Amino acid sequence: MKLRELLVIAIMTSVVLGTARGFHPGTDNSAPGDYDDRGAILPNAPSPLVAKDKVLRSAYYDTLTILNESNTCSDFFGGPETATDVFNKLIALVRKDYLVGGIGMRMSGSTTNVLNAQTQTHYRLFDTLSINLNGPFYRRSLGNPISAIRGVGTFKPDSKEVRVLMLLHELGHLIRTPQGQWLLPDDGADQDLSRENSLRIEAVCRDQIRSLSQATDLAASKKKKSDQALAQKRDNQPGGRL
Repeated sequence: MKLRELLVIAIMTSVVLGTARGFHPGTDNSAPGDYDDRGAILPNAPSPLVAKDKVLRSAYYDTLTILNESNTCSDFFGGPETATDVFNKLIALVRKDYLVGGIGMRMSGSTTNVLNAQTQTHYRLFDTLSINLNGPFYRRSLGNPISAIRGVGTFKPDSKEVRVLMLLHELGHLIRTPQGQWLLPDDGADQDLSRENSLRIEAVCRDQIRSLSQATDLAASKKKKSDQALAQKRDNQPGGRL
């Protein structure tokens, strides 16, 4: 594998940093009509595939929500600015593939080493990030109970939590620590090590990952109550229902 060296100097006028700093309701750096379930304007995604794929879109913004805030998870990846910067660079490489069973995602191709002089962060990028269409990101089984797909960490396959954990796992392979080591050691040929790496990320980010479903449930509950209130208001109006 040929290794290319790339030095990134200054801030760079990239959508990455714009996303990291602009991920707040009411900003105008999104495409018209691109909103989350609460009506907040979302930042542009670094890959058009995110807009086309509802599952990937949800996983991307869920992960970005975690990394954009200061918490134990984003701190593990170097803080919100570093975490969102590298994460968006990773998502820019995403594609969907049919890979062999047992693989959730795979980064492949030559690598580029990057230094962000603004944050003094060293990281690397592969040519592609492939998401397995036959893996736990999208499926629970391959068509019958015998071919059930394993989850990742303690999370079930084809769930909000497992998708975020998988993306954070891959992110951990890209960022160097100040001591020069990768946050997660390479595990492409070692399934046991891959599971250990996933559990390590889960241990650090568990609270933030689990809070995603709680927030979704709360939003759904509020919407249900709002719909019921509107229906009751219509029923109480003169004439009632048709």
